[in-house]
Amino acid sequence: MSNALEEDLGWFWYYWLWTTDSVDGSLKEVSTVGTDIRIVVRQDGQMPSPIVLKVKFEEEGPLIPSMPNAMMISENSAIVSWPVDIWFDGSREIELALSFGDRVITKITLDPDGRFPDSNPDDNVWEK
Repeated sequence: MSNALEEDLGWFWYYWLWTTDSVDGSLKEVSTVGTDIRIVVRQDGQMPSPIVLKVKFEEEGPLIPSMPNAMMISENSAIVSWPVDIWFDGSREIELALSFGDRVITKITLDPDGRFPDSNPDDNVWEK
């Protein structure tokens, strides 16, 4: 698989097959900076994982501009993701920016589908 993807997946095999480590991601802080939303994601677990956010918007408002790492899944929600390698430098926190223009964000959920073995999923949701 690593050869076909031209990417080193050693981290994946190590954590998923040889350890009982878990992910413990959380939305530590959410704030507004101009029209951008600033999010601090914290990773307290031993297993790195991609960051996947589900962003819900108010029903009414201006058009939602696209972001390079985002995919609209309905008229009022998007999935935004960052690859697992953002954790490979050993950081425990990362600051991310969401740039969706003037449309009001009402809810942000980290790992919305529960794909990763998070030891405390209660701290994965922010609501306005």
